[in-house]
Amino acid sequence: MRVTSKKSGDIMILGIHGRVVGDASLELRRTINGWLAEIPEKQKPKVVLNLSRVSMMDSSGLGTLVSSYTSVQRRGGMLVLAGLGRGLQNLIAITKLAQVFDVYENEEEAIKSFGKH
Repeated sequence: MRVTSKKSGDIMILGIHGRVVGDASLELRRTINGWLAEIPEKQKPKVVLNLSRVSMMDSSGLGTLVSSYTSVQRRGGMLVLAGLGRGLQNLIAITKLAQVFDVYENEEEAIKSFGKH
């Protein structure tokens, strides 16, 4: 698994690549938590997780998504998902996480969503 990051204004976009399973899930959690720690405490985090290049995700990967969402929410911010492939869409739907996360077709739509809130 590999994580890339870039910014669009005050929005952090994390691109997740590869398999988010087992130890890779822990690595992703550390990466997201490290980025959140760098944000000034008074600033509300805005995060897009671009999952378009995720080839597989297991329950530990889903747990990482939920814990990251919770961490961002506690700070008054927003975390959204973008670019889910069919398999990941099904996994999010089956686990009822589609009721938790805002999911967008692509990164551009996810970025635009922050202007609507």
